[in-house]
Amino acid sequence: MEASDQRVTERASPAVRLTDAAVAKITEFAAGHEEAEGKHLRISIQGGSKAAYEYGFTFDVRHGGDELLAQGGVDLLVDRFSLMYMQGSEVDFVDDVRGSGFVVDNPNLPPLMQDPVAAKVQQILEERINPGVASHGGWVSLIDYEAGRVYLKLGGGCQGCGMVDVTLKQGIERVLKDEIPDVIEVLDTTDHASGTNPYFSPGK
Repeated sequence: MEASDQRVTERASPAVRLTDAAVAKITEFAAGHEEAEGKHLRISIQGGSKAAYEYGFTFDVRHGGDELLAQGGVDLLVDRFSLMYMQGSEVDFVDDVRGSGFVVDNPNLPPLMQDPVAAKVQQILEERINPGVASHGGWVSLIDYEAGRVYLKLGGGCQGCGMVDVTLKQGIERVLKDEIPDVIEVLDTTDHASGTNPYFSPGK
């Protein structure tokens, strides 16, 4: 716990809420790892694409500008920048067929998701496209949307697959065009040879 002159934020409805499962896992990890001694779990937004935030989790000491959110006997550190985009979020810990780890349910929309067309593309990917490609160990992510063009990244079993052009043009693109008249083209940004994303370059 911080010294008495350090302000601890304890709220009935905290800015970032931890589920019971998250609290239990944080407590378990802190008790079993020396590197966590005297530290708190820090959660931060670490970038991601325009369509989705990516989060980092680490045990750390409190720095200037950090909020210390106390709940369930656990102190959570969130820097002010991350907190701006995480108000009302819930952090859970899941352990299922998809794997185990912390999951953030964030009600704040990333910039791209504020575009209704991009939001509809994302919904179709989640509800119709990804369940199908997941059976082959793959996944499809929305990277950008601009002037009717949808930029996607394919990963897992889809990356480097010889049938990727068929999947993209006869499958994904057809579904998106049928459902969303604004979509005129779907482009694959994945480098299937090296596993990098050629759509982005330094400074872009």
